[in-house]
Amino acid sequence: MRVALITDTHYGVRNASPVFFDYFARGLENFFDVLEKENINHVIHLGDLFDQRKSINLLAVNRCRQDFLEPLDKMCIETHIIVGNHDVYYKNTNDVSSVEEFVGDNYGSIHFYKEPKVINIEGTKIQLLPWISNVYDADILNTIAKSPSDILMGHLELTGFEMFRGSVSDHGMDRALFNRYDVVCSGHFHHKSSVGNINYLGAFSEYTWADHRDPRGFHIFDTDDRSLRFIQNEESLFTMISYDDRKPDIVNFVNDFDYSSVKNRYVKVVSASNKNNPYAFDLFIDKLHAETPLNISVIEDIEAFVEDNPDEAVDETADTPSILSKYIDGLTLSVDTDRMKSFMKEIYVEAITQDKAL
Repeated sequence: MRVALITDTHYGVRNASPVFFDYFARGLENFFDVLEKENINHVIHLGDLFDQRKSINLLAVNRCRQDFLEPLDKMCIETHIIVGNHDVYYKNTNDVSSVEEFVGDNYGSIHFYKEPKVINIEGTKIQLLPWISNVYDADILNTIAKSPSDILMGHLELTGFEMFRGSVSDHGMDRALFNRYDVVCSGHFHHKSSVGNINYLGAFSEYTWADHRDPRGFHIFDTDDRSLRFIQNEESLFTMISYDDRKPDIVNFVNDFDYSSVKNRYVKVVSASNKNNPYAFDLFIDKLHAETPLNISVIEDIEAFVEDNPDEAVDETADTPSILSKYIDGLTLSVDTDRMKSFMKEIYVEAITQDKAL
């Protein structure tokens, strides 16, 4: 028996931008196609259905209902949604949540959970573990240790896993607490990764430039052989292009480039600062604008290019945590540099999850 796993949809992200709602809807087309074609009747959402803890945008509620919840209910898909940290109002309790207020008992086949619960899906017991507001709660620790299930689906914050590409969490619970489980799947960290029995599924979609070229999507979990199959969300909002007119084939590059690939996307062009052919560059940018991208920004830095491999440099420009880390390493500080790096990473993580428009 197969169960579809999806997490961290963050409805209302980026200031509830309609661009992101339409982008989500395009990605969900394949999600629902897979459910129908493979006759999958069960879905588990592993937290952070919504993005904002303190206030909910009405358009976010509308599009979540219209694009995600109602199709699931109309298809009679038994859906289980646990609350994530972005779904709860208070930081020390799950008592008040957007999931309860806007999903609640409004749907016959959709259920929500703000406390640990063991569910039974056609004979398979699965321990659901919503966001843990107090990691020292004796009841929570007892649930983890003595659950009748050997499968756990949660919204966990564990130390030693990548929160997003290139940044490893140095805080949270010890993954050894979950050694007794055959399979642990979790939302929360947006980068997809696995260590031993623990699998961070990764967010369904891209939200910031930090997500560029970091695979997004959903999973199919087979309860018989305990396998996870990743299905990538092929929709993307971010495109980064390396442009170097020091190369002899720059004219062919400008003429042959697939300009349709930037339509309705955020675009960064990484360009050598010392251009040999400014006319070709201006023509290239004009052709990009003609395809109506959402935004174009140009990064001009000759040092960003790696000889014979400009694509490697493109990735480097997107890795803000690495830039911060290297900068701190170059400073003479009266404090522990590792603590400073950790502090700056926490600020960065908090900043990219705020509701600021691109």
